[in-house]
Amino acid sequence: MDIKQEDIILLTKNLINEYLHDGSVEELSMLLDEDVVAYSHLHINYVRGSWNVRQFLSRQYERLAPLEMNRCKYRYSTTEEGASVIAKMILTCTKVKRLIFLNMIVMYRYRENDCPLITGIHIYRDFRHENTFRMVSTGKVNGRAAEYLNTYDELTGIYNKQAFYDKTQEMLQENPDKSFDLLRINIERFKVLNDLFGEAVGDKLLRYIGRFLKEINLPLCVSGRLYADNFVVCYEAGKGDSQRMINTMQMMADSFALNHRTVLSFGLYRIDDKSLPISVMCDRANMALWKAKGNFKTPYCEYDEDMRRQVLKEQKIINSMERAIENKEFAIYLQPKYNLQDESIIGAEALVRWNSRDNGFIAPSDFIPVFENNGFVYEVDKFIWEETCRYLRKWLDEGRYVQPISVNVSRIDLYDPKLVSYLVGLRSKYKLPPRYLELEITESAYTEDPEQIISMTKQLSDAGFTILMDDFGSGYSSLNMLKDIQIDTLKLDMGFLKSSDHSAKGGNILAAIMQMAHSLKMQTIAEGVETREQAEFLKKIGCQCVQGFYFARPMTAAEFEKLL
Repeated sequence: MDIKQEDIILLTKNLINEYLHDGSVEELSMLLDEDVVAYSHLHINYVRGSWNVRQFLSRQYERLAPLEMNRCKYRYSTTEEGASVIAKMILTCTKVKRLIFLNMIVMYRYRENDCPLITGIHIYRDFRHENTFRMVSTGKVNGRAAEYLNTYDELTGIYNKQAFYDKTQEMLQENPDKSFDLLRINIERFKVLNDLFGEAVGDKLLRYIGRFLKEINLPLCVSGRLYADNFVVCYEAGKGDSQRMINTMQMMADSFALNHRTVLSFGLYRIDDKSLPISVMCDRANMALWKAKGNFKTPYCEYDEDMRRQVLKEQKIINSMERAIENKEFAIYLQPKYNLQDESIIGAEALVRWNSRDNGFIAPSDFIPVFENNGFVYEVDKFIWEETCRYLRKWLDEGRYVQPISVNVSRIDLYDPKLVSYLVGLRSKYKLPPRYLELEITESAYTEDPEQIISMTKQLSDAGFTILMDDFGSGYSSLNMLKDIQIDTLKLDMGFLKSSDHSAKGGNILAAIMQMAHSLKMQTIAEGVETREQAEFLKKIGCQCVQGFYFARPMTAAEFEKLL
């Protein structure tokens, strides 16, 4: 064990002991990062910021105090950003007159002087161990009770994951001539429901679903709770049985007494290979489930081989991504933007292309969604940002006529508190005047977390960046967004003009957006322009700038240089 590890564990011990003694956060507050986050399952809560976290910790202590430490084990682990310490505690809580099992995770990063700074705190109760301990200590655990704990989910009373696997395997083996379906069930936005109504209500809903699954009146049927709000049921397949099961379960969820519509998502795997492990069958149903999630009109999907091929394809991308930057497999492409009046170049958009050593050319539409899901998109974006700055500096030094280049900022990037300082640092490193590096943010980012996007765009604008709203008009909150976010340019989605009839509604909407943008003193760029007719129509309604295959496709930086 190195000195740093010993020090960080000792520091955590001292902070926790002081906190548990009287709820004091004085020593702890001196180490809190300004953007520190804290989260607790004790009373579903999430906060950000030093002052908010101090108040949060005080409230958590008051809910349990007074407390006395009986036992504590500490586990240290390192991360890319620093380190974390997990403290597993058994405490006497005199308020409820019993032992509680409390876990606390403290996450650190190191400053330049090697002094640790706390970036995150997570507090949660281990109710499973508490319940087991109470049964053991009261003598309620005999052989039968121990078997029950190993077989059934404590909260809902239906089979736990391993028991579901075992019982389903038995059912399939005993009925080789029968067909079966496996259905996975998930509660849409269960965390939001917990946040709004509390964990007790969430648990009540889980028990409600468990009771329904337990009472299904089918001769061949096994149901279980895998974890959290994830349930699964396997039953003999009959014509229309799965659709009836889905409809009945949704009606059951609708009947739950709550001032909030409970929506379930379903993923179905029709078992066509009984030799597969039950865990693999559940994974296949889960692939279908994730495709169905968020589709409130039809929250159901059936597994097919295309899903499996897609998962394998995504896994190949994931397996290759770490080496891709080291191997310099990513390249910057530039798509010019044009003044619609004289068709002169007014700038370009920087795009990423990937020529993988293992898999050949991979389309952005294939790898970008995967990278957004696993967070790797930030590394790729940083590569493109730096390449863009490097080329801008090169062209300026060569005395070329340089126009602004816009780079894409992913919705994932916007959650990094260091984003502004990183971009400002890049601009400073290459000695670029602010106007040369522009930022494109997609409209859909606003719909996911408006407050975060509003805050981040203000910081970026205050730092001198020009902000472009990409794909404007493709989302559902465009007009509401315009009054909140500091935007300089709207990039219009040309989906409005898919029809050749420009006098139809799509063309009228575009014309209205042009007028609105003009009144708000915003520039407009129409992207995706593919025909002369579209270009003429855009010129007629007052669009200043365009981008699209009709004028130029994305090209290498060397090809773009020839246009300067």
